Amino acid sequence: MLAVALAAQVGCSYVHQGLAALAPLFQAEWTLSRAEVGSVVSAMNWGVLVASVVAGQLVDRLGERPMLIAGPLGVGLLILAASLSPAPLVLGACLAGAGTFLAANSPAGAKAMVAWFPPRLRGMAMGVRQTAVPLAGALAAATLPWLAAPWGWRGALVAGALLAIATALAALAWYRDPPALTAAATPPPVGWATIPQLLADRSMLATLLLGPTLVAGQWSVVSYLGLYVYERFGWPVAVAAGFLALAHVGGVIGRIGLGIASDTLAGGRRKPVLAAVPPLGALGVVLLALLPPTTPPLAVGAVALALGATVVGWNGVHIIYLAEQAGPHRAGTALGLSLLLIFASGVLVPPLFGSLVDRFGSYQPVWLLLAAILLTALALIPWMREPARD
Repeated sequence: MLAVALAAQVGCSYVHQGLAALAPLFQAEWTLSRAEVGSVVSAMNWGVLVASVVAGQLVDRLGERPMLIAGPLGVGLLILAASLSPAPLVLGACLAGAGTFLAANSPAGAKAMVAWFPPRLRGMAMGVRQTAVPLAGALAAATLPWLAAPWGWRGALVAGALLAIATALAALAWYRDPPALTAAATPPPVGWATIPQLLADRSMLATLLLGPTLVAGQWSVVSYLGLYVYERFGWPVAVAAGFLALAHVGGVIGRIGLGIASDTLAGGRRKPVLAAVPPLGALGVVLLALLPPTTPPLAVGAVALALGATVVGWNGVHIIYLAEQAGPHRAGTALGLSLLLIFASGVLVPPLFGSLVDRFGSYQPVWLLLAAILLTALALIPWMREPARD
């Protein structure tokens, strides 16, 4: 079940994470401006943003299996349609549609981990499942340009679509509901009234707000680390990109390691692990800002790896904590709300970060501001409670 959930997320995220690698080809075919290229590359994010809450509600109403099948299947079919686009506006619309199905897969996969794994193993399971996004990003960066060389961006999208459809078929063939849920009574219906109930819970609200605060660090590092290294240290573009890859590797390590830490060192409690992320992430950002231009590559690499483990690695533990607080019948809705807030932050933070760098003429004050924002997350921790162990 973990393998199916992991595969479904990779299938959904492959093109999403790799669109930037195809951006020069979009630009060359239609003579697009940089702003237009950015709109095309971010189109799937808008689909996720619009559909996330509805997708979470559908997971609670229909269950995980239908959504684990529909998510990658819908992504694959709409990416196929995108490969036939005669104009950039049509391409963007198809990608946004694919984003709505991407929104369905994330809460379904997360809820599946809660359903299948006991609390003592959930952090590890979710951490492994959440490595799908950085893994898909690495796979897409390595293969999409290679596929586009002989077949163009349209052929590369077809390959990504076929991968998504294949993972949907895998979910159809192998995913099953847990025996405990199959034998249980029909769960109570989940409606829109669930949303104000969740928001009225102070612990749930604090946990939801933690997501966009921490993801501000994630989006800033992922979006600007490579460019910062290139400009700050004067190393070649390929070398600078290698430090971004190190941050992604750190994210994979962090997502698994923090999940295991919450299962073992914290005895199944998620709050202590989440409480450690803001100060550690802020420390990493401050170190990055203060490194002199003469810093050796090994030291910069260590900071990049540590940053990835914290500001990219927190996601799995946060999802488990939300789902455990919401309970099995409301977990999808809670995760949909979280996805809405996280992607809203993801849409707003990168351009804001860049505009502040332009305004100050330096990265250093903006990195320090980001560290302060991460530390504000500590104000949310006292409001968060540990749910009862099941």
